Amino acid sequence: MAFGIGTISSIGSAASDLFSIGAHRTKAEGLRLEAGNYDAAAGFADENAEFTRVSTAIKQYQLDRNISQTIGGQAADVAGAGFAASGSALDLMRDSAREGELAKAVGAQQGLITEEGYKVQGQTYRNMGAAARLAAQSEDDAGDFAKFTAGIHAASAIASFFIK
Repeated sequence: MAFGIGTISSIGSAASDLFSIGAHRTKAEGLRLEAGNYDAAAGFADENAEFTRVSTAIKQYQLDRNISQTIGGQAADVAGAGFAASGSALDLMRDSAREGELAKAVGAQQGLITEEGYKVQGQTYRNMGAAARLAAQSEDDAGDFAKFTAGIHAASAIASFFIK
């Protein structure tokens, strides 16, 4: 019977493999929790995109209302002063309308940019969640495989004990 460094090394490797099973399982569970957090973050990003869409629509309505009030007020001021709606008065109202439309266009574009940013963020979180789930599955597989390597190391220890 040969009991030497090879036998001890194989026993140690088998024990290490057995203890690593728990570590792999724990890491897999942590990765699944991480994936759940990414899923939640993706959901919040999706909600933010929807809130931005609705908020932008409300702001557009408010700007439309302000533009109408401004131009209506200007027309009332011109009429109240006894002037005709021509010349400088029309120029002023046209400028107000252009400024209002420019403000609306900028607001709409900003809303679209913000909304798209949230959509991309949501997709990124979904991808990160998928990656974490894939890593968790790899840890599960490593834990399963560690049982076999422990058996191989144990068999090697037994064989080295009996083989001279």
